[in-house]
Amino acid sequence: MASSTGGRAAGSRMAALAALLVSAGSFVPGATEDGMAKVLAASGGHSDEVCDGVSPEECEGAALELRQLRGIRRHGVDEAEGGVKGTSLGTSKAPQAVEKWTPWTASLGEPSSAELYTFYVYRAISEETYDPINVNVANLPGVLWYLHHEVVVQYPRKFEITSIERYKVRMRATEELLKKGMHFGPRLAMDRGQCTGPFVCGRQKSSLGYPEPSFCNGPFNTSKEDDIMAANGKPYGKLPFEYARYGFSVGCNNLGDYPFPMFAVNYTGAVWYTLPGPCPSKTFDSTDAACKAREPGGLCKGVPTGEGNCTWSYEHMGHVTIDDFVDTPVDKLNEAGGREYDPYTDKGIKTDFWDGINNTEANALRIKKLRKLFADRFPNQTLDEEMPSPPCDFDFGEFYKEFWWRPPFAGECMDAMEGDDCYTMDAMEG
Repeated sequence: MASSTGGRAAGSRMAALAALLVSAGSFVPGATEDGMAKVLAASGGHSDEVCDGVSPEECEGAALELRQLRGIRRHGVDEAEGGVKGTSLGTSKAPQAVEKWTPWTASLGEPSSAELYTFYVYRAISEETYDPINVNVANLPGVLWYLHHEVVVQYPRKFEITSIERYKVRMRATEELLKKGMHFGPRLAMDRGQCTGPFVCGRQKSSLGYPEPSFCNGPFNTSKEDDIMAANGKPYGKLPFEYARYGFSVGCNNLGDYPFPMFAVNYTGAVWYTLPGPCPSKTFDSTDAACKAREPGGLCKGVPTGEGNCTWSYEHMGHVTIDDFVDTPVDKLNEAGGREYDPYTDKGIKTDFWDGINNTEANALRIKKLRKLFADRFPNQTLDEEMPSPPCDFDFGEFYKEFWWRPPFAGECMDAMEGDDCYTMDAMEG
């Protein structure tokens, strides 16, 4: 694939642009299926050991991403709005000023003109569940891809997952995102409630010497603030570019495209999403009221307005168990000496339910069966196929376009004064 030529010539094809970053050695967005299989085999079902026994390169692209759609248990989170858990009762402190979220542009503080979308999303869960806030979810084909690639590959099922939960999401894009022709931002990974990117964290030179975006995995590092300064010199503050510039938007990715998995998948139409809630910079057990004020997220009550802190809402719609979905309950199958699915042989033992992970026709039948199970279990709800997901229209090149422009205050803009053409976003393009 051709190298980037910088500026507008970079184009808007997500897969092509992500491939350029890989070729430059700046970002590892995914992993091969072989690398995923090694990670799965090494982990033994324990998230803390998910990278044991495999190289960092193989783990980075597969292990973290594969964890995202599972239901992670939540313990000890202080939900009190009045302060942080652990404050001593016998002390008196001067009131601290609370730093609140400030929209980067005025339009992020106003309702948007974007269309309201209503659709189902799904999540693989264990017996112990929590609300779908600061998590990754999927459409129905997307959650089946996840189950097939990670959960049913061992006994007991990985992460003790037993069920598939359905939610009805209402979503409205911010005006800033709509101006770019999109309703979704990038699908960022959430691990234990903490957003772990990939985030744009600066600019680097392409092989042809042009600027291009550089990406970092892991929690956002506020030391990168100067590296992601806007083209007009206005800083994005302590938030990552993805949320500061466009608001706390719902993210999406078509499986097979940026950021993961970036290889062919055979669950047609599979999509994953990010649902950003309050304080996405911290894990569930370390969030606090100050963080929630500074990072309100996009979750709001009722109909989303499209303001930067009101982009989505949800409603629980019920769940079905995986045992009801498959031919034979997993415990019974195991007692009989069977196995649901072996990723190395691409077959089960004493069951063929999951045979053929890359068989598009077999996967289509599994999708059809899960839809029917939800329809039979919840006859008064709108059918999944009658409330389809909106197109995942995230455009990598358009979203990160300004990072192909020259850095702010460089070259002829080095000594720019306020009011000069260099202070306009349009003047910096090209």
